Amino acid sequence: MKTSTRPRESVARRHNEDNYFESINYHHTGAPKQWYGIPGSEAARFEDVVRRFHKQRLLEVPDLLHRINLQISPAKLAALEVPIHRICQNPGEFVVTFPQAFHGGFSYGFNCGEAVNFATPDW
Repeated sequence: MKTSTRPRESVARRHNEDNYFESINYHHTGAPKQWYGIPGSEAARFEDVVRRFHKQRLLEVPDLLHRINLQISPAKLAALEVPIHRICQNPGEFVVTFPQAFHGGFSYGFNCGEAVNFATPDW
């Protein structure tokens, strides 16, 4: 389980969970969190865009897609026909991410949240 307190305007880069687990994220208190997500069914399309824009970096870091350090504008992804969804999470709300779904976002200020990865029986 991860508990985090995020400083003002912190950013979570696009990533998916280890072993393609699902995750559940609870927002305890503080400023809202802005989430952006790409469905797991579109992960290959997102990965193709990353390969196109980060060719050199991928040569240097072959497992770049599995590190939490990618940020591509949602507008650029949409323009390249990568479906991206957004949601604003407020205190008392849960966000669930599904296997292989790339997700990330930022906090609008200080907040406290908690997240845990899990696998369902069909994992």
